[in-house]
Amino acid sequence: MLKRLSQFWLVLCLAAGVAAAQDKDKKDYPPPTPKPAPVYKPDAKVKVYPPTPPKTPRYSPPPSYREPIYDGVTTEKVIPADPGVKVQLCVSDGDIKINGTEKNEVRVFVRNGRKFEFSAYDKNPETGKAVWVQLARAAGERPVAGQFANCLAGASIEIDMPTRGELVLSGRSATVTVDTVTKATIKLLEGDINVRSIPGGLFARTEQGDLNAESIAGEVGLETTTGNIIAFDVKSARPGDPLRVTTIRGTISLQKIGHRQIDANATSGSVKYVGTFEGGGNYRFRSATGRIGLMLPADVNCRISATYGYGNFDSAFPLKIITENVIPGGKVIVADLGNGKGPLVNLSTTGGSIRIVKQGEIDLP
Repeated sequence: MLKRLSQFWLVLCLAAGVAAAQDKDKKDYPPPTPKPAPVYKPDAKVKVYPPTPPKTPRYSPPPSYREPIYDGVTTEKVIPADPGVKVQLCVSDGDIKINGTEKNEVRVFVRNGRKFEFSAYDKNPETGKAVWVQLARAAGERPVAGQFANCLAGASIEIDMPTRGELVLSGRSATVTVDTVTKATIKLLEGDINVRSIPGGLFARTEQGDLNAESIAGEVGLETTTGNIIAFDVKSARPGDPLRVTTIRGTISLQKIGHRQIDANATSGSVKYVGTFEGGGNYRFRSATGRIGLMLPADVNCRISATYGYGNFDSAFPLKIITENVIPGGKVIVADLGNGKGPLVNLSTTGGSIRIVKQGEIDLP
C-alpha cells in the first residue's frame, strides 16, 4: 500500500515539473495586430461615351404617291373660248404659269411632260365657244397609278386664258403663278403660290409652301400649314367681303389692306398689319406663340381689346384704359385709341407680345 502511494506522488511530481518547464520556456508574444479595414479605391478612369442617337427613320411615301412619270413630249394646243370661260385642271408636278390675255381662247403649252387634251363641257349657244374647259391627261397614254394619274405634268406648263375667265386649279407638287384673271381657286399639297391682279375673289391654299397675293379684290382666303403669307394691296369688292388668313407654322404680313372684315391667325408665327381701321369693321389678329404688331396712321380711331399672356403690351399711341383685368395666365386690356369711335380690334397672343406703333416713326420687325 505504501509502495503504491509513493508511486502516485512520484508521477504527480513529474507531471508538475514538466508543466513548470513548459511555462518557463514560453515566450511572451504580443497580441496580433488587427488587419486594417479595407479601403475603397475607385477604379481607373472609365471613358463615358455619349448615347448613340436614334436612327432617323427613312421617309416612306404614302401608298397613293408615285414618282412623277412624264411622257417626255412637248405639246401645245388651243381651243376657242368664251370671254368668261371657266378653266379647270389638276397638276401632278411642274412649274405652272397662268396669264390672262385679251384673246378669246385657251392656249396650253406643256414642255417635256404628259400629253393632254381639252374637254369642253358647255358652250355658248350663240358663238359655239366653250364656257367650261377642263384639261386632263390624254386618253390612251401609258397608265400611271396614284390620285393625280390623269393630271397635267411637265417640266413647265404655260396657260393663256381670257382675263374675264375663272381658274380652278388643284395639284400635288407645283409652283403656281397666276396673273390677271377675274377669279381663282388654287389648292396644292406642296408648293408656293403667287397671284396678282385678281379682281373677283381668291381662295389659295397650300399644305407646304408660301403664299404671295398682290392687287386682289373681293372675298379672299389664304391658307398654308407650313409657310409664310404676304398680302399687299388687297381690298373688298363689295361691302362685307372678308379677308381670312391662316398659317400654322409661318408668319403673316398684311399691308395696304382695304377689307373691313379681317381674321388673321398665325399659330406659331408673328402677325404684322400695316394699314388703318375703317368704321363698321371687325378685325381679329391672333397668334399662339408669336408677336402681333400694328403700324397705324396717327389719326386712327378704334377700340382695342388686347389679351396677352407671357409677353408685353406696348403702344406708341396714348391709350384711354376702359378695363384692365387679370385672368389665369394673362391679362386683358380694353382701351380707346383716338376718340374710340372706330371699330373694335381684337388682339390675342398667349406667348408673344403686342406692339402698336405709328406709321412713319418706327418700323416693325
